[in-house]
Amino acid sequence: MIDRYVSPKELKRLLSALLVVVLFIGLLGVLAFLVLPSLRNANQPSTGTAFYPVGRVSGWLDPTDYPPEKAHTLPPIDPATVMKPNPDLLAKGKALFTQTCAPCHGAAGEGDGPAGKLLHPAPRNFTQNAGWQNGYRIEDIYKTLADGIKGSNMVSFAYLSARDRMALVHYVQSLGHFDHGPEDPKALAALAAQFASSGGFVPGRIPVAMAMRKLEQEFAAPASLAVGSEPILRSAVADPARAALTLAEIPGWSGSDQALAKGIVDGAPGNGFAPQVALFTPAQWQDLRNALNRAVKEEAR
Repeated sequence: MIDRYVSPKELKRLLSALLVVVLFIGLLGVLAFLVLPSLRNANQPSTGTAFYPVGRVSGWLDPTDYPPEKAHTLPPIDPATVMKPNPDLLAKGKALFTQTCAPCHGAAGEGDGPAGKLLHPAPRNFTQNAGWQNGYRIEDIYKTLADGIKGSNMVSFAYLSARDRMALVHYVQSLGHFDHGPEDPKALAALAAQFASSGGFVPGRIPVAMAMRKLEQEFAAPASLAVGSEPILRSAVADPARAALTLAEIPGWSGSDQALAKGIVDGAPGNGFAPQVALFTPAQWQDLRNALNRAVKEEAR
């Protein structure tokens, strides 16, 4: 049928062109399937150390955003379950280390974490036996986690439970493939007795955002001072609203001329009081204190 419209030579040319088009489309498909995903992955930024939520999980974007928690006492711990490393403790310790320690100490504990590069002194290299300020025995590492190290960026991890701290102790020890030496039997016995007597106390906490909201709710700005027609107030008070805030921050001013003068003079006039209060006589300070007491009581009614 087609030979009625095109000659055999023309048909051959059309088929050749069609074959070229099909091959070209096939090559584009191979490119899209194999090459482009590789380029996309190659240009994808590194995600860094994986994050493993453990225990008290904080917010995804804001690490200070975590669920409120009431203070509570933990039950005693069987020392036999924490004094020696076991697979469960090491797994827990590794997860805790990845979340809380690796940013400074590095994923392998070599002191090369991204956050640690800006710290001085540098974070501890757990794989080496030199430079441990408190030592690298079980009781030494536990003390470091409980108390932190003064004068360094190593803060206390006392907010972790005793069991979690022991999990971290065993994992940190496992990072150093060197002889840690014998443990101190007396120190181990004291630590075991501590675990057996109490599991520890977990203080209550709320996220920073909630704390800020509560502070805003609890803070009530004092009412502006009613200067009225009292001459001493009219000469001493330049800004009644700011002066009221200043008085609220001066402890014991209502019963002491000296406390009032000390709290006002240094900040005038920015604190709402006129600069000339610096020239007041003792009698004027007494008159001012009495007048301010009357003004505050009047506003409180």
